Amino acid sequence: MLRLIYTSVQVPGFDRQAFEHLCDQAARNNRRLGIEGLLLCNGVEFMQCLEGPRESVAAVYTKIVKDPRHSDIRLLVSEVTNELMFEKWSMVGLGTKPQSELSGESIAYTLLDHRLYRPWRSLGLGAADLIYEYAKVKAELEKAGEMGLLGKVFDVY
Repeated sequence: MLRLIYTSVQVPGFDRQAFEHLCDQAARNNRRLGIEGLLLCNGVEFMQCLEGPRESVAAVYTKIVKDPRHSDIRLLVSEVTNELMFEKWSMVGLGTKPQSELSGESIAYTLLDHRLYRPWRSLGLGAADLIYEYAKVKAELEKAGEMGLLGKVFDVY
């Protein structure tokens, strides 16, 4: 199995409706190819983790690089793995909510990392740590049967 993590910059005008459509489209395609993953969106940038059969992940990433909905694609991680971090997530999109919406949510601050609101390009390879941390959050929420809590921090697609 292959895991890729990359960041990119959204094209101007890419909105939440376009993000939802992108996530739906990716989920359908990924299910067919046996790919799992997470797509984070902070309103300016994307960060994505793709996991699955090496050939399938490589083929999808080749298409992603050519996709006109983003630019400045930076591959942060390319690693062989035996364990999927986002198993059963053919593609879940998490869009950050405005920080003003989170001020009243105490649970938000236990799940939210300040790095979500910093430019991911500025974090360099450290940006990939967000993906690993959210994989741990996903595992803990699944174990506790509390996946709905993600909706307090993110718009979930």
